[in-house]
Amino acid sequence: ACRALVDELEWEIARVDPKKTIQMGSFRINPDGSQSVVEVPYARSEAHLTELLERVCEKMKEYGEKTDPSTHRKTYVRVISHDGTKVDLSGVKIDGDVASSLKFACESIAEEYEDELIEFLSHEAENVKDRLCSKRT
Repeated sequence: ACRALVDELEWEIARVDPKKTIQMGSFRINPDGSQSVVEVPYARSEAHLTELLERVCEKMKEYGEKTDPSTHRKTYVRVISHDGTKVDLSGVKIDGDVASSLKFACESIAEEYEDELIEFLSHEAENVKDRLCSKRT
């Protein structure tokens, strides 16, 4: 569930125009007449990441459960691709129970680890999935 969540967040971040910025800082005027406002890239801004976290778990209904035949380990895989290409659904269980339990797990992770998710995703970091899903959580 954590890995699916990170995949969806990274995909959403990648879709944002890299030139798009947001003003951060205080809009108060300093005693010297200046303002301490900074423009930062919107894609990885705290405002954008917070907004994504509020709605990303809705995407979990686009996932199914796949069991590895040799290890019997269950993983979640997309059953609807982002770009419309055909997805191999062999051995994938798709039903409402899988989707709702994945959505619940996603919401629990997003709520409990919101600060960590924002911290990791606000910087373009390597191995976010491993660092967040295996080590931190």
